[in-house]
Amino acid sequence: MAAVLLGVLAAASAAAVVGMRRWRAAVRRRFEQADTARRPRTAKGVVIGAEAITLAGANGQAVLVLHGFNDTPQSMAYLCGRLHAAGYTVHAPRLPGHGGSLREMACEARAGAWRAHVAEAYAALRREHQAVYLCGQSMGGALAVLQAAGAADVPAIALLAPFLGMPAAMQRRALLAALSPMPYLRSTGGERSIHDPVARRAALGPGIVTAAALRALRRVALDAEAALGRLRVPVLYVQSRLDNRVSEADGARHFEDIAAQTKKQVWLDGSGHILSADREKDVVADLVYAWFAQHPGPVPTAARRAAGGR
Repeated sequence: MAAVLLGVLAAASAAAVVGMRRWRAAVRRRFEQADTARRPRTAKGVVIGAEAITLAGANGQAVLVLHGFNDTPQSMAYLCGRLHAAGYTVHAPRLPGHGGSLREMACEARAGAWRAHVAEAYAALRREHQAVYLCGQSMGGALAVLQAAGAADVPAIALLAPFLGMPAAMQRRALLAALSPMPYLRSTGGERSIHDPVARRAALGPGIVTAAALRALRRVALDAEAALGRLRVPVLYVQSRLDNRVSEADGARHFEDIAAQTKKQVWLDGSGHILSADREKDVVADLVYAWFAQHPGPVPTAARRAAGGR
């Protein structure tokens, strides 16, 4: 009798597992089909408009521009154009797991992959340019901190609403996501990240996250927060008082934790979290350009000659 009961329980358990797998697969398909309809992709699987940005400049110096979590290079396009117009080579890579399918996000959005991608992009620019600046927004700011911490060859960096550490509410969300059977979860609050309605409609993020991606965000944010005491290059730190992701108190605290002797914090009052695309994007571009101009790297011989020097 006991053996029969155990057999029934085992069969029921197996059926439940199969049922859960089928349910998850059905949910995954619905999310992925809806995302494909909303964000059409190129033949290479990249969301149209979310491709990496590379603009060749003329002043012998480059800027590596890093977008945020669950975002794409599109959010940094205006800033890239402004820096390029000033003479810089600009490269805004599409970070792993971003700007593609939800399946790509689920498989590739990992902390190690992001850091490796940034390091490789920086090294590639450095091989061709006398100096490479860093500009990162949100999680891209955290990645910029990690790349620049302890580095001797970065002339200066600009942090736009950097996501450093993880607020308690986000910690709870990451924990709940890990416990949820859902393969994909809707990201909340994104509509408040950009106040300009036109820019908000143009955003190409999926508005969807996975538990693994949230864990990766947490890892990068905590590691970057711990690295602030090793960050000694000149730092520009720009944040809005209306930021819906990073509190004013956290922004002030993290700025104080930066070890660099040369650092500047600027507060804005008309934007959300995605500063480079919001209502004050021109102010942001002016600040970033001015900061890099104030901290020039080595000027290559050809550029010096073009400017009339020796």
